[in-house]
Amino acid sequence: MHMTNSNRFAIVGVALLLIVASLSYSFLPVMASSGQGTFALNLTGYSLNGNLQNAIVNTNSVSMNMVLNGNIETSIGPVPITASGLWVGTRNGTSLSGIIQDVSGTVYACFLFWCGTATFIGQGEWSGTLTSTQGTGNFDGTITFTSSDLPQVQLNQPAPITGTWTADFQLS
Repeated sequence: MHMTNSNRFAIVGVALLLIVASLSYSFLPVMASSGQGTFALNLTGYSLNGNLQNAIVNTNSVSMNMVLNGNIETSIGPVPITASGLWVGTRNGTSLSGIIQDVSGTVYACFLFWCGTATFIGQGEWSGTLTSTQGTGNFDGTITFTSSDLPQVQLNQPAPITGTWTADFQLS
């Protein structure tokens, strides 16, 4: 298949969106049910919503499962992104803090008769406050692409991420 300059430009655009995804996050508040939470990513005009599941807090510890399953709309169509990870930490009174671990994800892009994937891993730290069962806070960390069919994606180069989160915790 012969790629024109406009096709190359579209693929480069998708790759740039992937990098931008790792650089800018902002909070979109959503009310959650008990044991559930949300986080939202803004990608310079694009947004992705993620979920925090099994959000549990007890006297000294906190845990949440992170799930991201969304699309970025681009000029070549939707680009699906999925990821999961584990947030674990401690509670000290109304203060919450911890680490984000075991993050893995995939970006899947198609253009005409060609499709490719890029996989990434991540890690980070999070903190927040607890009022009754409601928690809110911030997180930061890095994602690193470990494999890619998209030649424009840089491999093994950690990219910073930041964001905010909210959850309605179950008490144990």
